[in-house]
Amino acid sequence: MFEKSATAAAWAGCLISASARFDVPDFDAARAIVSHAGDIDFDGGPGSLEISSFELRSLLSKPLTPADCLTILPVFEYEATSLEFDGVPGGFPIRDEDLHSVNLSAYAFAARDGSPWIGIGWARAEMAGDFQDFGGDDFTFDVAGGIAYRFHEKFTLGFGGAVANLNGDTTFYPGIGFDWIVNDAVRIGLYGPTFIAAYSPDADWEFSFRGDSGGGTWNISDDAGKSRSIDLTSYRFGLFASRRLTGQLWLSAGAGTTFGNEIRLTEPDGDELFEQEMDSGLFGQISLRLKAW
Repeated sequence: MFEKSATAAAWAGCLISASARFDVPDFDAARAIVSHAGDIDFDGGPGSLEISSFELRSLLSKPLTPADCLTILPVFEYEATSLEFDGVPGGFPIRDEDLHSVNLSAYAFAARDGSPWIGIGWARAEMAGDFQDFGGDDFTFDVAGGIAYRFHEKFTLGFGGAVANLNGDTTFYPGIGFDWIVNDAVRIGLYGPTFIAAYSPDADWEFSFRGDSGGGTWNISDDAGKSRSIDLTSYRFGLFASRRLTGQLWLSAGAGTTFGNEIRLTEPDGDELFEQEMDSGLFGQISLRLKAW
């Protein structure tokens, strides 16, 4: 799940710090999201996959400022994901699974008054698996760092990198992000793998075109009791509408298509045991978001 939550939030963090406002899209004070993706047929063979998920994410406190130039944000996140296969051939190595992840992370932003430069650090500890048996392979630790430069109050550009799974199959991800406030109604940004083009005709409505990565990595035990990892990759593009309910509380709904779908079964060290590519599919999503405290 690193690609979805870590890189997007990390580069959004650079831009949040740059603008000194915690209103960057996709970085809410708290949110609950329900989504479903279906009609994802296997490429080159029989079978299909449906993915349902529920995500709960919240800042654990208001921004902490232990020093004038330093801001820290602690975050909690839980996600439940259901994988349901249909029409798969005999001997297919992945069962229907109910998977879970819990993580704690912290973001640190450093910026001096009057300086256009911003530094960011990020660290996360996550437990992800079927939650049937617990062991060291259920835990992963990730870090990220980067810099951003505010060219002016309406445009910020950030660069950096992140290292996932420090205690296992370690992977490096480069990151880039920008935040462009075109005018009072239009905002465009790339926050790691998340792209958002938003239009706000008034203070109570927002319409957006969004693209982001999905999926995740979870540890399970196979029928022989051996530790295995399910690695699901999926990218989504869709149209969304958001309506302010009251104060900073918003209701959002959207739909679109998934592509680049792939599921793998690996050993904890990353050695691949099975891979299945999948065709594009459809998804729908509804969420309740608290944009700020």
